[in-house]
Amino acid sequence: MTNIQWGIIGTGNIAHQFASALQQLDGTTLLTVTSRQHSSAKKFANEFAIAHPFDTLDAMLALPELDVVYIATPHPQHFAQAKACLLAGKSVLCEKPMTLNKKQAEELVVLARQQGLFLMEAMLIPLFPAIAELKHLIEQGTLGEVRGIQASMGFNAPRDWSSRIFNPELAGGALLDIGIYPLTFAYMITQSAPLSMQSQVEKAVTGVDLQSSIALNYDSGIIANLSCSVGHYLPCTACVFGDKTWAEVVNFSFGPSQVIIRDQMGEQLEVINCTTERSSYYLEAKHVNECLRAGLQESPLVPHQQTLAVLEMMDTLRAQWQLTYPGE
Repeated sequence: MTNIQWGIIGTGNIAHQFASALQQLDGTTLLTVTSRQHSSAKKFANEFAIAHPFDTLDAMLALPELDVVYIATPHPQHFAQAKACLLAGKSVLCEKPMTLNKKQAEELVVLARQQGLFLMEAMLIPLFPAIAELKHLIEQGTLGEVRGIQASMGFNAPRDWSSRIFNPELAGGALLDIGIYPLTFAYMITQSAPLSMQSQVEKAVTGVDLQSSIALNYDSGIIANLSCSVGHYLPCTACVFGDKTWAEVVNFSFGPSQVIIRDQMGEQLEVINCTTERSSYYLEAKHVNECLRAGLQESPLVPHQQTLAVLEMMDTLRAQWQLTYPGE
C-alpha cells in the first residue's frame, strides 16, 4: 500500500486538526469528507483540497479507492458509522470512546476481524514519546516496584446545559469525554482489570456526570486514584509511584514533553525531555499508516483489549451512578 487514501466523517475542530496532520504525511491522500450538511463538507473540502465532499456516508463508502476512514463525530454516532465503514470494506480510526459501551465495541472488533480490516480507537496517550519513556523507566526498575497511580484531567465548561458536554442524548458528561484518559493511563501501567472500583460522582442538572473520583484496587496491590471533571479545572497530570522513586508526566493526555523523576520526599532528581516537533494527530495518522502498510488488523500500541477493558470500567462506573444514555 504505497499511497493511503483517507476519508473523514465530521468537520469539527478535531477533524480540522487531523486533516492538517494528514497533509504533512508522504504517501497519503485525503480523498473525501462527509458531513450531514453538504455546505460544511464543501467548505472543508475547499480548505484541504479534498476531491470528494459528500453529505451522506453511503456516498463516501462507495469510493472504491478509499482505504481508511477517520470518524470525528459525537460519541453516539461512532458505533453505527464504524460498523458501516467495516461492512463496506474500509479500515477505521474512530475517535474515543470508540463506542458508548463494551458490547458495541466487541461487535466492531469481531466484525473487523471477520472482514480482515484495521480498527483502532483514536487514543493518543500510548503514542507519545514521554509515555514510552515512562514505561521504559518502569520496566528497567528505576521506580522500583509500582505501588500507586494518580491521574486527573478536568476543565470548567460553561454552564450551557443544552451543549454537547451536558447533553445525555450526545452521551455527555466528564467520563466518556475526558475520564477515559486517566482510566486508559491506569490500564497501560497495570495491564490488567482492577479487582474493585469505588467511585463518587456529582451529576449535572441534565443527569450526566459533572465530576467524579475513582479508586481502583489491583491484585498486585497497586491503588490508582483518578479524577475527571467538566465542572472545574483539574491539572492534566499523571504520576506513577514506586518504592524507590516516582515519575510525573504533565499534560499526559495531549502532548507531554517531559518525564520528571522525584525522590520519596518529592525532590526532583531528573528531567527527561521527550519533545516532538510534530502534532499529536500527526503521530496518530503516521502510526495508522504504518499499521496499514504492515498489514496489521490492530495497533500494537492501542490494542483492542485496551479499548475493551477501559470501556468495561466505564460501564461499571456508569452502572454505579445509574447513568445510561438514550438508545443503549
